[in-house]
Order: sequence, then C-alpha cells, then structure tokens
Amino acid sequence: MTAPGLDADGRRYRGAAPGQRQQDRRARLVEAATEVFGTEGYRTSTVTTICAAAGVGKRYFYESFTDSEDLLLEVHRETAARLIEAIHLGARDAEADIDTQVRVALTAYFQLILDDPRVPRIAFFEILGVSQAVDRAYHEVLDALVDICLALIAPHVDLETHPAVSVRTVLFGLVGAIVIIAQKWVLDDYRQPLTDVVDSACLVVGAVLARIGPDAA
Repeated sequence: MTAPGLDADGRRYRGAAPGQRQQDRRARLVEAATEVFGTEGYRTSTVTTICAAAGVGKRYFYESFTDSEDLLLEVHRETAARLIEAIHLGARDAEADIDTQVRVALTAYFQLILDDPRVPRIAFFEILGVSQAVDRAYHEVLDALVDICLALIAPHVDLETHPAVSVRTVLFGLVGAIVIIAQKWVLDDYRQPLTDVVDSACLVVGAVLARIGPDAA
C-alpha cells in the first residue's frame, strides 16, 4: 500500500520530490539567515530563530547543516559570490581601457555594498573571529578577489621587472586596502558619497599600476 502523499515508488510528497523539498528548505534557511545575520548579527541569532524566520521546522535544519556555523559559511559563500559577480560584470568590457574597467568594477562593488547593507555586515564583520574554519573561508574570498585583480591588470604589468609572485603579493595589499575603504565607509554610515569612495579606491589602484606597469619610472 502506498503511503499518503507518496507515489508508487515513494518518490514524491505533496507534489514535490523529497530532494526538491529539501533543497527548498535549505534555500529558505539560507535566505532567512542572510536576513538575520545581516541585520541582527550572527552571534545574537540561534538555530531556533533562523528556523522560525524560514518557516522550517527545527528538525529539518540538520538535514542541510551541521550547526549554525555551517550555515554561516554557506551564507558567507553566497554573499561573497554576489560581490565577486558584481566585480566581474563591472570589468567584463575587455575593449575598455584599464582605468575605465577598474572604475566600473569598483563602482559595481561599492554600489552593491550601498544597496544591500546585509552584504558588508556578513562579508566584513560577522564572518570575523568565529573559528579557524570561518577565517579560512574569509581568506579564500580574498584569494578570489586577488585572482580577479590579477586577471584584470596582468596585461598592464611589467612581468619582467615584477614577477607574478611579487605582483600577487602586492595585489593582496591592494585588495586589503579596498576592503578597508569599504569597511570604513560602512562604519561611517555611508556618509561619504559613492562617487568619492570610488574615486579614492581608483586612486589606490592607479598608484599601484603606476609603479608596476610597463611605463613605470
């Protein structure tokens, strides 16, 4: 006899396959956690709070996540992916000159931070100091940002004078500077106009390119 809500093969329940229902619950938990972590903070939240916000029974939480830290890692991955996508989309015009590409990419980056304050709170603040695993995830995002910068400026770098390994080290410093600019902007409640913040970030990038580019003195 087929159980109520299941087909003959036991594959469906209430009109959706069990795997799909689990994916839906997982997505709702991530969405709810993004809101809670990004507005109230990770350290003040609980699994019970997230489940209530997601409309998901607490017993279903553990089918997708081992604990709240595991959920934080997933929320951080998705948030970082949004930042990286914004930069990618901003810098995708390969025909533009390097200064334009940098400005458009940085504008997209800071615009997302301005439009959705949950993004910087999760990416820059809630993620820090939780555990070694979470710290590694944070630095993996920095690595990804360095990769983007390297791909963007590599054609404009004098690699004979500045080996790739040295350039990568410099770019870590550059990415760190951009992140600090963003953090300061957020902590100051976005008082500085977006265009001024972008101008400042572009000035930092331009100063680095002026020293490592083929036309550097």
